[in-house]
Amino acid sequence: MNSKNKKLTDAIARNLNVAPMVNSSPSYTATTATHYPATSQYITVTLDKLRPYEHNPRKTRNPNFEMIKESIRRRGLDHKPNITQRPGEPFYIIADGGNTRIQALKELFNETQDQRFWSIECQYKPWKGDTADSVEAELDLLIGHLIENDTRADLTFIEKALGIQQAKEYYEKKLDRELSSRELSSELENDGYIISHTLVAKMEKCVVTLYPYIPSVLFNGLGHSPIDKLLSIRSNALEVWQQYQFETDITFEAIWENSLSRCNEDNPFNVKTFQDALINEMTDALEGKVSYEMLYMEVDLDERKFQKLAKKQREIDEQTKHSQQDVEKFQQQQLDKIQAETKDTSSSTSSTTVMPPQAEESTTPSEDEHSQTLENPAKNDRTLQTESVPHLLNTEPTPAVSDVEPVNNLAQQFAQNYGITPGMSIQAQREQQAVANGLEFACVGRQPVADIWQIYPSRQHKAEAYSLALDIAEQFGLEELVEHIVKEPVDYSFQMKTPDKELEDETRRSIYELLSMLQTHDLTHSDVCFLDTALLLGSAEREPKVDDITLVKIFRLIRLVRHLRASV
Repeated sequence: MNSKNKKLTDAIARNLNVAPMVNSSPSYTATTATHYPATSQYITVTLDKLRPYEHNPRKTRNPNFEMIKESIRRRGLDHKPNITQRPGEPFYIIADGGNTRIQALKELFNETQDQRFWSIECQYKPWKGDTADSVEAELDLLIGHLIENDTRADLTFIEKALGIQQAKEYYEKKLDRELSSRELSSELENDGYIISHTLVAKMEKCVVTLYPYIPSVLFNGLGHSPIDKLLSIRSNALEVWQQYQFETDITFEAIWENSLSRCNEDNPFNVKTFQDALINEMTDALEGKVSYEMLYMEVDLDERKFQKLAKKQREIDEQTKHSQQDVEKFQQQQLDKIQAETKDTSSSTSSTTVMPPQAEESTTPSEDEHSQTLENPAKNDRTLQTESVPHLLNTEPTPAVSDVEPVNNLAQQFAQNYGITPGMSIQAQREQQAVANGLEFACVGRQPVADIWQIYPSRQHKAEAYSLALDIAEQFGLEELVEHIVKEPVDYSFQMKTPDKELEDETRRSIYELLSMLQTHDLTHSDVCFLDTALLLGSAEREPKVDDITLVKIFRLIRLVRHLRASV
């Protein structure tokens, strides 16, 4: 194959619009279309008169291309493509699916010069419009391609989303107004393409907020689930940014773009890795006023889900408590009523004439009285009334309540695991804890310290240690030596990099050695650290070189690393 045909083949395989093919066969005579059929009919066309549809939703090479090509090589073209022709144009375009087959035919002809790949029979469909730029005709073509590709289920999410957005542009041009997601869904349904308005809305968000920054990731086949997660992370992060942005010229859009764009070449793409980059960028932009851990708990989807469950559980617990109180109140009312009735009955009996004991003993009820007692014993038998009292006096919960299995108190569980009560501001709770522990002065920086000793089992301990190390190192100009070691899954381990040159300052060298001893990348190492006691304690001649805030953070970091090492 000559270089010209090789380039042509490569371009076709990438689904690009290319110049007409040239038939180099000696027996071929070129012909030009002189009229446009007005009805559907089968016609024979040559490859030099065929073009792919330029708005075909498929933007990537069909993964089954080689299989389709080999099938056509052996069997010929089993399924004839539908074609149409814009008024005034000398070539035909694919009407509603078949672009891959045309690509395969062009490659096969280039390779073999076999005439059976050059001239093919297609079904011609008249152009739906009087002009080449007819919106109705373009919509007919686009929707036809979407339906055809949906039938084979071989479009990526972003390819389908871009196709839907193209359809939206056509509809808005046709109707001369903007369309909501629900309105666009209705217009597409009227034209034979069924898609929910919620999916349309998600596709629009994807095209606007993800596609400009990670096109390669999306075209590699990123699916519904990670796209849903990315959109939810964006929503959470934007909400947090609007809450904590303080005074800064940096916009959330700039942070989102920077964080997401760096992941465009990731294959495979990892949502957690991106989230880590986003939170770090937000932390830096907020200049340490909000800690990484705090942002993580506000942004991470699992954390937010757990917080919502915990808050909901607290509401359920309150409702259950109120229901039990209502049951107890009702039971008390019944008890009071029975006691009152019993008292009234006793008073009434004591006011009647009492028969002498001898007469009472000798008196027996008549048969009529006996039968009346049997028919309605509660009417004449005080003893039976009092026997029914214990049942009504029972203050135990009714079976409907007592048989219910106790539910886990997620709010309490969340507080035990994270030290946070759902439904309250995390920042406010952290400040309250710091005040209670006399550490309000240390509740600052990337990683505020509200408690030196308390360990909450579900927190990201390595993330907290990493942030503390950065805060400590920054006080002595060593932050560039704190290296985040990326693991799978991401756990925010850190180690100290080797300095380019020896640290001459004794204080900086001591802090570097301390952080090296406390690094979390390898929890089994046992470096020895020689600290200048005056560094931490000071002396009569000089103040300690580690201020109170940094000292508290060193204590907290030591506590965390001790806990992590004990867990290895």
